[in-house]
Amino acid sequence: MVTEDIEILPALRLAMIDRVGQDRFELWFGTNNTQLRLGEGCLLIESTSRMNLDFLRKNFHEAIRQALSDVQLPGHQVIYREGSAPVPKAPSPSAVKAEKKMPSAASSTQPTRASSSSSTIIQRRRFASLKDFVVSDCNSMAKTAATMVLQQPGQISPLYIHGPSGSGKTHLLEGIYGLAQQKKELGRVVYLSAEQFTTYFLEALQTSGVASFRRKYRDVGVLIIDDVQFFAGKRATKTELLHTLDAITRRGGQVVLAGNQRPTELSALGTELVARFSSGLICKVDPLDETCKTAMIQRLAEKRGVALTESVAHWLTRQLPGEGRLVSGAINRLWAYCAVEGNTLSIPVLENLLADLIPQRSSMMRLDDVEQAVCRVFGVDTKLLRSQSKSRRASNPRMLAMWLARKHTGAALSDICLHFQRRSHSTVISAEKKVNKWLADDSIVQIADRSLKAQEAIELAEAELRSSR
Repeated sequence: MVTEDIEILPALRLAMIDRVGQDRFELWFGTNNTQLRLGEGCLLIESTSRMNLDFLRKNFHEAIRQALSDVQLPGHQVIYREGSAPVPKAPSPSAVKAEKKMPSAASSTQPTRASSSSSTIIQRRRFASLKDFVVSDCNSMAKTAATMVLQQPGQISPLYIHGPSGSGKTHLLEGIYGLAQQKKELGRVVYLSAEQFTTYFLEALQTSGVASFRRKYRDVGVLIIDDVQFFAGKRATKTELLHTLDAITRRGGQVVLAGNQRPTELSALGTELVARFSSGLICKVDPLDETCKTAMIQRLAEKRGVALTESVAHWLTRQLPGEGRLVSGAINRLWAYCAVEGNTLSIPVLENLLADLIPQRSSMMRLDDVEQAVCRVFGVDTKLLRSQSKSRRASNPRMLAMWLARKHTGAALSDICLHFQRRSHSTVISAEKKVNKWLADDSIVQIADRSLKAQEAIELAEAELRSSR
């Protein structure tokens, strides 16, 4: 079955025009007597006249083969076939161009309105700033590179940033765009997604506006393209992108790209594009670590006016995955909950409200898990917890650990006693009663180097315990 590729076929027509000239193309291929169709591994040239076909084969075959190579279809076979009645086809590039020149109120005003609308949308677009970008071990190299390319544009081109969704790639690209616009010496700065680049290129092909498209994107000082993996499978667009990157690089411009994988893993883009992407500087951004999540949670909570206690903030940091969009969504959900319910946020509320955002973990808890959670949260050494010391620095966290062990592990008194190296299980019973009294009296307890309300100390330890499951 022969099918027409809406992207490749217009590009092929333009390539043939470049090879044979506008007038000759219109004379022999621009009428309804001759049809071009792309099939599986072949280009079908169909005409109602056998004499026509013989002339095309004799005089244009080599130019057609070269045009196929220009649009990355060098292996396609050219088949000439005599057809019956011609099928209506889309206007040729020159016909569309001639039609655009005709005086028409509709054709002259509509593009202006569309352009004005697009401009308004772009102006209202709120881009992220590099000043707001939280730097940590997971992204420090990419952040430094983003600053370097603006200080020395064209010296490291392209800059390619890759990482999983929600790791901050788009934030970096928008930050580069914002700062680049402030530097007039860089010239025109363009930021768009791979999908937008493809859409605009297809529109240019269909309206014979390729020359304008190329001026717009090849004559820039800085070109920033996000989600380059979208180019996979789009042959004509990949060819155009390749030439665009080469043109900008030759002029000393700066290219910044982002994708979800390293270039060598994007084999569907083809070896030439992968080589271009790899020729500059490649930086990886990892999922948000705890430092980034903590800063992001605090910043978003302040922006939304959501009050977070230390235990709740700690729980969110440990429980939410390292994806920026999910962190933002979680804070928005808490904001909506507080606006409707007006209740104070607590760990049980969070567990119910954000259940679908929290990765599922094993439900088994061990005595070791409890002990390690208490030690990590309060900075206590395991040896001190199991020592025979009766000082408050050792006994308070030990009693808290025993209370948590009774609540979460279901271990027998004798097992808890043995784990914490106590002489009798009555020590565990006494610890449980003591912590219950703290809770009943809403006492402030000294746990290691921190003075906390008993309930808050327990919530901190439980948040750590859940995150380690």
